[in-house]
Amino acid sequence: MSFLSAIAVISLLVMFPVLLSLRKTGVPGIASFCAACLFTTLAASVAMAAGVAPAWFHTIIGGALMVAAGLLLLRGFTQFLGRRPLGAWPIAITLAGVATALVFFSYVANNSSARISVSAGLLSLICFLIGATIVRHWPRERAIAPYMLFCCVMAFLVAVLHALRVVSAGTGFDTVGSALEPPIWTTAFLAARLLIMPLFFLGIILMLHGWMIASLRQMIAHDDLTGALSRRAFMTAFERMFTTAAGSGQQTAFMLLDLDRFKQINDQHGHAGGDAALVHFTQTVGETLAGRGILGRLGGEEFGIALTGAGRLEVAEIAEAICTAVRTTPARANKGTDIELTVSIGVAMVDANGSLTDAMVQADVALYEAKALGRDRLSIAGSFHAASVASARALAGAAAQMRAAVGPVQSQAQSLSSTG
Repeated sequence: MSFLSAIAVISLLVMFPVLLSLRKTGVPGIASFCAACLFTTLAASVAMAAGVAPAWFHTIIGGALMVAAGLLLLRGFTQFLGRRPLGAWPIAITLAGVATALVFFSYVANNSSARISVSAGLLSLICFLIGATIVRHWPRERAIAPYMLFCCVMAFLVAVLHALRVVSAGTGFDTVGSALEPPIWTTAFLAARLLIMPLFFLGIILMLHGWMIASLRQMIAHDDLTGALSRRAFMTAFERMFTTAAGSGQQTAFMLLDLDRFKQINDQHGHAGGDAALVHFTQTVGETLAGRGILGRLGGEEFGIALTGAGRLEVAEIAEAICTAVRTTPARANKGTDIELTVSIGVAMVDANGSLTDAMVQADVALYEAKALGRDRLSIAGSFHAASVASARALAGAAAQMRAAVGPVQSQAQSLSSTG
């Protein structure tokens, strides 16, 4: 078994620097996992030196190290899953009690079965608690679900293996002779106990890496201030939603939202007040939507909402509810003053044969209408007001182009008349 012990020690020594390198990433529970890996490595080294070291060293030090590693693993998983972690004092008291019991059953009572029951039994209980904690507080992030399942299985396997060790020691079954020396089942269980802990820590490393990748994806896909989808993530989700809805013949609705007079909010309350207003606005809109669509920040104070499965009237009711909720729930500035908010919304309905670009252009025209009619309201593309405002906007643009073209001609005429 010294060969397997060496493999276990080498594997754990390789994993320890990997865990140590993750300490600066802010992964929850990483410090506890690092300490648990270190103690497990020391315990495996003690087991490897069982033939040359004194018996008390293997029995007391090795057992206490494994129990300490189990407690730290339990603390690490509770921290990682966002639960209240095991405190330092309970860990210290438990270890002191384990060491005292091992010394007592080694030099006072001299009971090997009791020694095994203390160390292996307690470790089995701790690993069972780890598995139960994972099952009870299963993370919502799907990216780490396979690794969490692997860690859960490993925790229960460690619990079962050490529970079987306690049972075999208590019944004296491990001392029964066999035609082979040592017995096959003893060899198998010993090998499993030596190699399962490196597999356990491999699952932990994969779990932590999966958590970091999921966190990076979350940061990329969401606006860091408001938590709404970023523009790119919103457009990707919008296109996916539109494709799915078009396949079933459903309409897709797009809302373009713009906070009214946001520059005045920044001027009056500062940029901190403006940030507070944006955060509050996003929370209010998200609560009003209640999962009926996706919300993204398209830039500055401009946001977008996409939803399917709703008709024109229902979409208008949702938009009106958003206007009412934003108007009636002011944001709170850092100085405790209220920031009154209103929002203008342009709505466009997209048929299965339409395009997202047309929908966004139509929603922009409708938003311009809502602003022109006094803000704090919604406007649906295709309405009479939207058409008239769009025409007025086009005429104004054409007039501006004509003025820009006529200006140089007038200047040239004036210069000719002055020289003549």
